[in-house]
Amino acid sequence: MHTVPVWTEDRRELWRRLSEHPIGTTGCDFDFAARLAHEHGWSADVARGAIEEYRRFCFLSIVAGHVVTPSDAVDEVWHLHLTYTRDYWETFCPHVLGAPLHHEPTRGGRDESARHRRQYAQTLAAYQAWFGAPPENYWPHVARAFGAGKAYRRVDLKAAIVLPRPRLPSRRAWAFAAAGAALLAVAPLIKAQSLGPLDWNGPSFLGFYLLLLVAGAVLAIVLRRQLRDTGATHNAVNLDPWQTAYLAGGAARAVDASVAELLARKVAYMDVADDKFHVDNPSGLEPPLDIVAREARKPVALKLLVVRLRAAFEPLRAKLEQRGLVLTRAQAWRVGALSALPFALTAALGIAKIMIGISRDRPIAFLVILVIVTAVIAVALFFNRPERSVAGDAVLASLRQRHAHATRAPRDSDIGLAVALAGTAVLSGTAFAAYHEVRNPPGSSGDGGSGGSSCSSGDGGDGGGGGGCGGCGGGGD
Repeated sequence: MHTVPVWTEDRRELWRRLSEHPIGTTGCDFDFAARLAHEHGWSADVARGAIEEYRRFCFLSIVAGHVVTPSDAVDEVWHLHLTYTRDYWETFCPHVLGAPLHHEPTRGGRDESARHRRQYAQTLAAYQAWFGAPPENYWPHVARAFGAGKAYRRVDLKAAIVLPRPRLPSRRAWAFAAAGAALLAVAPLIKAQSLGPLDWNGPSFLGFYLLLLVAGAVLAIVLRRQLRDTGATHNAVNLDPWQTAYLAGGAARAVDASVAELLARKVAYMDVADDKFHVDNPSGLEPPLDIVAREARKPVALKLLVVRLRAAFEPLRAKLEQRGLVLTRAQAWRVGALSALPFALTAALGIAKIMIGISRDRPIAFLVILVIVTAVIAVALFFNRPERSVAGDAVLASLRQRHAHATRAPRDSDIGLAVALAGTAVLSGTAFAAYHEVRNPPGSSGDGGSGGSSCSSGDGGDGGGGGGCGGCGGGGD
């Protein structure tokens, strides 16, 4: 259980001072926020948001009770603030924070990198406790936060052109755009026809067929949403980590979360060389960890362990079905069948037109391709049946929001829940990354250096002890 923070009068006063203090310079044409935006190519809103996150970081440096580590964006605000030496050392630290807040270079190496990653995880957990879920654009996943060093470069804009990566529209936007384009393209052709669709000429029928495909896609999306509404409420739903894992990814996810929890508790360890999972002392473990530990003691390859343990977690499904968070098998089949029906009917119409085309010796190759594509979509929708209900989606979204810090930078105590919510990918950049690589071959190799921010602050409450930063120095008192 995590301790709920208490907003004492002293802490409220600290936050009031931080909120009201003008960072750097204000009231001029090129104030602190404008300089920050200019130096990093940020918009004014992004710069102001980063400054607000810096205030929260400074608050945590005093109240968290442990060393805190900033994200890259927050660290850039800190860097700039340090250059305003009079404000930082003569006003901000002594009169706003009430303690010095030092900033020192990292020593480099694997141990330092691991330390900063742990501190970043602790920082996000403290942030979640005091301020709610950290905004991901300022506090990214630990793998991104500490793998960003190679992605950042100082660029002379007079000598180079920098283009942002394009942001593709959402799937919903693509669907509406495709529907609109199809309707505009097909409408004139359909309007010119007077007979039934099977008697239309080739171009007109193909246009009509494409329109049916778009309409079928929209209808399938609506049906899969409506048919998953079991009427269950998602308010005040409490799930343990294993139920959460099953809700997020089924029995395999529950096994992964259990294995990760055993690794984090140091009850078990992996031997990648002989492809085995070893358990030292399985006694005293609560269900279902005891089941996983007993099975893991048998001579079984890591890849087969998850397969053998899936059945042990299937009883979780019945509990989730009773709460309306997971669809029953019958409900899932119904959703799959009805969402596939529009495409099945469209394919049937296409087959009828193909038969007529053959009898009239007309070209049908393109229509055959479209019918095959339609049939594949229908089969995929039929067999790719959803597991969660609408309420289950809402519960999972709420849990991911509530534990956002764990899925971005998990502490050892968060590992089981983090894997439950986000899968083994969340282990990247942690001491347990090898398990993710086994579960997702060929896997990506983690960096052993100290890329990214790698900055820390000491707990201001105990005198502002120093921390580390990749490539920057601290100031004096």
